[in-house]
Amino acid sequence: MKFLGAIASLVLGAALSFGPSAPAHAQGEALNIGCNSYNPLETMFSDVCWSGMFPIRLAGGTFMSGKSGVPADATRKVVCACGGDIKKGQLPRIGFTIGFWAPSKIMDVTRKPYCMPSLGGIEMPVAGVDFLNSGANRGRNDRQEAFANWVLYSFPIVYLLRLLDDGACPSDGLTDFDLIQASPLYPNWNDVLGRYTTFINPEMLLFANATSLFAMPIDAAASTAGKPINNMFWTAGAWGPVYPITGFFGNGVGNMKDNVGFTSLTAVRGLSLMHRLGFLNETIGNDSLCERQMRPIIRKDAYRWQLLAPSPESDGRLPGAPPPAATTSQVQEVNPPSRFSTCTHPTGSSTAAWGVWRDVPATGEDHSYLIFQWTDCCFGATP
Repeated sequence: MKFLGAIASLVLGAALSFGPSAPAHAQGEALNIGCNSYNPLETMFSDVCWSGMFPIRLAGGTFMSGKSGVPADATRKVVCACGGDIKKGQLPRIGFTIGFWAPSKIMDVTRKPYCMPSLGGIEMPVAGVDFLNSGANRGRNDRQEAFANWVLYSFPIVYLLRLLDDGACPSDGLTDFDLIQASPLYPNWNDVLGRYTTFINPEMLLFANATSLFAMPIDAAASTAGKPINNMFWTAGAWGPVYPITGFFGNGVGNMKDNVGFTSLTAVRGLSLMHRLGFLNETIGNDSLCERQMRPIIRKDAYRWQLLAPSPESDGRLPGAPPPAATTSQVQEVNPPSRFSTCTHPTGSSTAAWGVWRDVPATGEDHSYLIFQWTDCCFGATP
């Protein structure tokens, strides 16, 4: 029922999203774009970066070590208690703390609206409004604008495989594979001027300018080193500026040769929009052990990313994919997972270290990202 409801919302949103549309030349070409087909439920055992879940902290100490690090203010409590009211005869849930990198979401970044690669390449049959939110087919010539859509799914692997009991420490209460949101639902996503997004993100007026871009090299260096700077929330490190939160990327950003960096920036903008609208919350620290707290601005160090498709970050190139040409700016591939000693990467880290070469022309230009979210919670039972 959740899935059917989301599909209905998607169709309705398409009919209502009559914001400023993409350039006419882009709209016509977008209709001919295909939709790549992936199926993470079938490939999870071979493609998912299972080591990305580590380290795991149990009762304030590291239970299983790993290379992904831990956010600085993750809980260090040993025991915890949630809820209850002794005066009313209600006992609290008492237990111990646990924290880990929970693989919780998949985000498809697509060239075509209503395209869902992680659902086997399903395309929504929205007759008569296919041009809405289409934008530009990236990488075809010297356009000054690039555009992409996204679809966000819940993908809580640890619950799908029953590695934890249902309801025990989910990052957002979701325990099934389900469609959550999609960019065609939001008129601001197709607003090339960024006017509508100022109603959702008024701080954009302060940070969507050339002066704020001076922070990008600093955050890029920190993010590539594994420590994205949360206070610089207006930039996504080496990927580009977070504001304006639309699907358009101009001023040179959309013309970069790095398709993976472009889709990474699209994905982090999508997460930023979800945080502002309250679909994603804080999951780190003592205050989040029992109940998730609102966080309207994305916390970059709460997420780690794995390019799941078309060429999984846990492996090398997709079988049959050509190697990067010597004449391009792409780096040559050398033992991909070893650069960070893990097959996930921080928000904003340079794609030269993990995936600038993972785009596959024609058969893999829609990219899917598995999102790992650090999750602190109180694991216990009511006595």
